[in-house]
Amino acid sequence: MKTIKIIEQLLIDVDGVKAKTKNGKYQTVHLRQGNLDGACAVYSTMMNLILIGAVKFSDIRLSGNNYDKRYGIERLKKEFFDLKGLHREGNYFYHEEFDNIKEMLQRSFSKHVSSTHIEGNADEIIDKIHQNINNNQPLLISIAYKGSGSHALVAVGVEINEQNQPIKILCLDPGCETPKFTYWNSIIDLKPQGGKYTFRNITETGDCKYVQLQDVLVISSK
Repeated sequence: MKTIKIIEQLLIDVDGVKAKTKNGKYQTVHLRQGNLDGACAVYSTMMNLILIGAVKFSDIRLSGNNYDKRYGIERLKKEFFDLKGLHREGNYFYHEEFDNIKEMLQRSFSKHVSSTHIEGNADEIIDKIHQNINNNQPLLISIAYKGSGSHALVAVGVEINEQNQPIKILCLDPGCETPKFTYWNSIIDLKPQGGKYTFRNITETGDCKYVQLQDVLVISSK
């Protein structure tokens, strides 16, 4: 029998998907591109931080350019929004030469979180996603589109077949509207289609693109 595993922090409410805070209350988790001055990797990082209880949704709403350096979230907001502008060139999860999300978190938010960058072949990445979701740990995942371009999403669940093998990765996608009746608004269908871009990314709008799994960033609360 097929089963679905969703990280336990999530709840469906009248306003859509919510995440539980450390005090037990629920808050907005999904960020639609246009809500913040950044690109998909930044939106996904902020969603991940909300999901692990490292920040609150109210902490990350922009209300001006006067950042208080005494607070980690303010330093992180400055890192993401002031120093990087609109992130028109996108962001790496990790890169030895170029600035990246992992190093931004290390510089500005290391008191609160740690991060692990994972690369490998598709089977290795899928296995890591499965393991972390089973431990209620969301992950940032990067996909490359057939043709050109890439995208970042937050994995919040997996669909499992009768052999306990993941067949779909269930994601919160900053490029789509906030889901109202499900915990996800985008999936990665893991049934191989052949070729380098062997998986399909299907969104709630019905958009379907062939993709390749690139890498993963696991952000954990300290």
